[in-house]
Amino acid sequence: MPVISTNGFPSIRKDSSMTFREQYENALTVRTVTPSERIPASYFGGSFYKRLEDCAGQIPTVLCGGSVKIGEALTLSHSPLDCRLLLYTQEGTGTLLLEGQRHPLQAGTLLYLDRRELSFSLLSDLLPWHFITFSLGGGLFPVYESLISFDHLLLVQIRRHSSIPRNLKQLLSGEAGGELADKLRDAGLITAIVTELFAETCASQTPEKDTKKYAPYLRELRHYIDNHLERPLKLEDLEKHCHMSKYRICREFSAAFGLPPIRYLNKKRLEAAENLLLSTEKKVHEIALETGFDNTNHFIHLFKREYGSTPQVYREAHHK
Repeated sequence: MPVISTNGFPSIRKDSSMTFREQYENALTVRTVTPSERIPASYFGGSFYKRLEDCAGQIPTVLCGGSVKIGEALTLSHSPLDCRLLLYTQEGTGTLLLEGQRHPLQAGTLLYLDRRELSFSLLSDLLPWHFITFSLGGGLFPVYESLISFDHLLLVQIRRHSSIPRNLKQLLSGEAGGELADKLRDAGLITAIVTELFAETCASQTPEKDTKKYAPYLRELRHYIDNHLERPLKLEDLEKHCHMSKYRICREFSAAFGLPPIRYLNKKRLEAAENLLLSTEKKVHEIALETGFDNTNHFIHLFKREYGSTPQVYREAHHK
């Protein structure tokens, strides 16, 4: 039986005789907003895998995993569990609530979480929320976590041409049995996913240190652009806000981040649009408006220049 902890989450007694499925179910409470048929906790874990014995258990391994689609408003409250969590949002939006902070889980984002000492909640927001999730065990993860500035959590927007979505789907197609050959195949895929994830994080952390030599207004401007892609931005507005010429702003922003502000904004908008094209069924003009392009033809022109084809052709080519 689960024990109710002081933070309101169910916690599990450490019992080596419990299977991982039992531990997972005891560590999860499902709360729905509207009355509905009770959803078993195991549904959100997917398939539960047979564990390896002895030294083979030190290789990275899938403890459970699957493709989950949530079509109603609910909250998944998790207590600590001896594993790492991978969660890749394919469609819709969820929210990670951790230590009083809300982290949006949008289409194209990958969450990596060390669950061993954390209680947290997952909330479904934009429905349907469709994600691939794996609970992972083995001895690989502390090594990677020691290489970067890591505090329980990584949340990364997966880049164009990343192999992570493909490797996750290959991992999803694996067998839940206990054959060593299957486990070694899974270990290779997990290693590839985690290596790319931590390499991406390492690359993003290093430039942040370098940008400290630039004026604070440049970092503030970039932060504003990254978090307000849908809002219009004109150089004349930047002149008034920063109290300097637009030519100086463009020169210094380019020196810091490789592109002038408007081109940087369009690049970020196009990256967001690409994720929506591949992870949703929204129409092209809807995606254009959602990512800040009020002119669909201009959006199509910029997208074709960046990606080599129109948005619709690009979507069809990647859905084959």
